[in-house]
Amino acid sequence: MVSYQLFFLITLISILGPVIGILLIVFNSMLEQEIHVLEIENRRIFLESELQKSEYLQLTQQIQPHFLFNTLNSLLSLARFKRLDQLIPSFEHLVLYLRYKYQVKCQLNPLDQEIDHTKHYLAIQHLRYGDRLQIEWQVEPGLDRAMIPSYLIQILVENAFKHGLEQVEERACLWITICKKVINQDNYVELVVQDNGPGFLYDPLEEREDDQDQKKGIGLTNIAKRINLLFSHQAKLEVVVNSSLHQGGMIKACWPLKQVLNSDGDSFTPSEF
Repeated sequence: MVSYQLFFLITLISILGPVIGILLIVFNSMLEQEIHVLEIENRRIFLESELQKSEYLQLTQQIQPHFLFNTLNSLLSLARFKRLDQLIPSFEHLVLYLRYKYQVKCQLNPLDQEIDHTKHYLAIQHLRYGDRLQIEWQVEPGLDRAMIPSYLIQILVENAFKHGLEQVEERACLWITICKKVINQDNYVELVVQDNGPGFLYDPLEEREDDQDQKKGIGLTNIAKRINLLFSHQAKLEVVVNSSLHQGGMIKACWPLKQVLNSDGDSFTPSEF
């Protein structure tokens, strides 16, 4: 004979069993859906990261055709006049410049490597400008292993030639300053590239209707996009606007100070800081 307690327990299980089963099925379905959503989100983040890397490389590996044409033309002139004492080192600078341009895939590199790369570019420019070109470097000690967006110095220097020094008829002066800067108790690196060219009467980073103005701002806009991809709002690119012409051009870039982690000189990627 079944007792009252056993009958009650069997009745309770028969009632709650299906309910508990349904709840387990619903919970399992929700868990699987949540896992699926997380997988989709992780995939989206991965694709965005790959897209940013692709966009960054596209923005960095752009060699100005007029620079390469002028360089090859200068080397051809040296070869015609058999000036091997200038031709051989100049050709070596070009080879090292191009090799670094196409071999370096990191988004950030040590400052000393970027300075060497820029010096190869400046050595090539000396072919055109000769003794008219005066260059002054000021690099704060202790920053040689600081991480810098790849090609940043060289591109800002190239911009100084294209929109500044090419319009100077006499002595062409270029000042490159790299120092540490403290902002809100955080350490930053500041790069300042200054020339004695016409300067800027407007900010080329701002949108303008004139086609020529837009062309002048494309290179700097690409740089702004690059550092924004790397540091978001922690980095800044600034063009100093003059009240009149012939006051010299000045562009400033500022980003968080990060050092090389190990003795092998391996570079950071944005996900590592």
